[in-house]
Amino acid sequence: MASLRVAVIALVFANILALAIWKGWLGGSVSHGEPERLSNQLNPEKIRLVVELPHPVAQPVVAPAPLAESVPPSVPVADAGKPAAPAPVPAPVAPAPEAAPPACVAFGGLSSEQAAELSARIAKAGTGFRIAESRSGAPSSWWVHIPSLGTKEGAERKAAELRSLGVADLFIVQDAGQNQYAISLGLFKSEVAAGRQLDALKGRGVRSAQIATRGAGALRVEVRGPSDSLSSLASDLSENMRGASRFECAP
Repeated sequence: MASLRVAVIALVFANILALAIWKGWLGGSVSHGEPERLSNQLNPEKIRLVVELPHPVAQPVVAPAPLAESVPPSVPVADAGKPAAPAPVPAPVAPAPEAAPPACVAFGGLSSEQAAELSARIAKAGTGFRIAESRSGAPSSWWVHIPSLGTKEGAERKAAELRSLGVADLFIVQDAGQNQYAISLGLFKSEVAAGRQLDALKGRGVRSAQIATRGAGALRVEVRGPSDSLSSLASDLSENMRGASRFECAP
């Protein structure tokens, strides 16, 4: 009887132990079927959303340039470590000489032939001169003279005749033109003075002398240029411009 009671008690404890194991009261992970297994696997409170980030694009790796590449093309690689040669010092520039101040010389009472000859000689002298030509309307002087005799020999014979009459103040015009080989007997600023000279010549027996106006329709030529070269040029021109007047003008 006692053994039966022990067996019953042992059976009860075995059932209780089996129930505890089945329920997991003893800490086991015994599954009670497919629903409970899914419940253990899906834990909503443990779910975390993971955002997939784009993979960064791999950048190509650029190798550093060799040291020889940093040297300018004009410098050899072998000389890269040497100090650069100093730049050549430019030679000093000599200051330009100062230009001569401008000047102006005018020739008045010229005939057309004299004006043309004067312009040709100035043009031949160089390019640094400028010529301005104008024509006057009123007489600037009165010329007492004997008209051209056509040849040098005829002019010299007439001059010798005049000297024999006591007329010493005379000269033979040598310039080319209509008055070449004429005999000049005086140039006067007024018509009255020219008339007195003509009367005096007639008193000595000179009958072929006459008065001509100068400047009425005569030409005036102004020459402008550097003062140093113009001074010598004007002196040369004056020697061959008989009967013309020379004076300064505004440059």
